[in-house]
Amino acid sequence: MSTSLPSEPAAVERAHAAAQRLEHWGDRRGWAGADPYDGLNARRLAAAMRGSPLALRLLTQVVKRSPVNLRPMLGIPAGLSAATLAQVISAYARNGFLPPSEAAPKLRRCIEELQRLRCARYSEPCWGYHFDVQTRVFFYPRTDPNTIATAFAGLALLDAHDLAGDERAAELALGVGEFFVRHVPQTETGQGAFFGYLEGDRTPIHNASMLICALLARLGRLYGRDEFTAAVAAGLRYTVDRQRPDGSWPYGELPHLDWVDGFHTGYVLDSLLTCVQAGIGGSDAERAWRRGLRFYAERLIDPDGATRYQPDSLYPVDGQCVAQAIQTLSRAATLEPELADKRWLVLDYAESRLMRRDGAYAFQRERFWLNRTAHPRWVQAPMLSALTHLLASVSQTA
Repeated sequence: MSTSLPSEPAAVERAHAAAQRLEHWGDRRGWAGADPYDGLNARRLAAAMRGSPLALRLLTQVVKRSPVNLRPMLGIPAGLSAATLAQVISAYARNGFLPPSEAAPKLRRCIEELQRLRCARYSEPCWGYHFDVQTRVFFYPRTDPNTIATAFAGLALLDAHDLAGDERAAELALGVGEFFVRHVPQTETGQGAFFGYLEGDRTPIHNASMLICALLARLGRLYGRDEFTAAVAAGLRYTVDRQRPDGSWPYGELPHLDWVDGFHTGYVLDSLLTCVQAGIGGSDAERAWRRGLRFYAERLIDPDGATRYQPDSLYPVDGQCVAQAIQTLSRAATLEPELADKRWLVLDYAESRLMRRDGAYAFQRERFWLNRTAHPRWVQAPMLSALTHLLASVSQTA
């Protein structure tokens, strides 16, 4: 593949068309579908494995990695995720690919559907996934909220307010911020503090903590909430002080969480930039973002636009890593234009190596085969959001 940058006007036109095709694909399905981690929704087999965390992890990974879609055989239904809706809400709010008269009602419907999926046990708005999760760290059921889905929802609601003028969305986002400060502890350390991943959790995971910080930074600025801003400052200090000499961050600050990967690094970078743009963290946070972005662009994105899952491992080329790279680099376009130019190479790779004939994007490209399953939460919604960031970056740098 060529490593030269594609023609920007032609690439913009392709990105616009790709966003329209992808939105059509998702809208026809109500944004419901398969998920890489929905194996524990199996109506057959899963119940017999409930007593063994190892068996649950094995089932999840077999369903995720199989080149053949095992979901029909295992009785795994299509599902709708709050995290999917969050990314789609952001995309409709930012728009740039649909007539406003079409995007606006779709935005409202998605916000209504997101509210329907709220976790019922809490007075504050919060969300989980539509499947149980067993990781190497912990188990949590679909009825429990988690940081990623809830923070994505809160950030999307703020996009609906800031970009589309939805006042009710801002009120809901404020409730999300209240959920985090009331139910998810911020653990103090000698160097800052971090938010947990779940209610009552104290696992030091950088991307989870920083996503909460990004939400609270925007809320603190919008509503003048000093307690939110103070929590963000402590969270920034924790993550900035633990940036590695090469500019990277591990997934978490425990021995068994000591890996670096593409899409979680993108979450951290986008969250850092959001905090800096909200006026929190000062020059230290901005320097950390610039160092991290250089590591990201040089070590996690190849010259042909392929996104590495980890610095020393190209495969699998994951659709979410690709989408996140387009978004993270697009957000960097005004501050680091040379590094951000790589977004066009990533777009070219996505179109030539991952795009399906129906307009959706494949899950993962392995060395010798392609997993073509279209996952709304994992790939399609993040890609639609990324394409809107890409289109917006063109107007911002024009």
